[in-house]
Amino acid sequence: MRLIGPWLFVFVGLFVGLLTTRLFGSNPLRFPPNAVLGVLGSFFGLFVRDVLDINWGGNLGGAFVAATLGAVLFAVAGNLAYNAFARRRG
Repeated sequence: MRLIGPWLFVFVGLFVGLLTTRLFGSNPLRFPPNAVLGVLGSFFGLFVRDVLDINWGGNLGGAFVAATLGAVLFAVAGNLAYNAFARRRG
């Protein structure tokens, strides 16, 4: 799991970043920040899973679920904050 973990949150984060870019209909230049938010969210999801000692579906399945949930939460929250800030600026 130590070798798979870093690749897991990088790939899940990139995929979630791509999906949130499509979901929010933003321009393609928003993909790199969304990907960074996704990767950070995946890392945070795995960290919370380890701290709370949650095992959903074994090691790999639980890691995948935790990384995905963390990435989605971070990316969606980041996009909502960006859209609210951009709307306020005009």
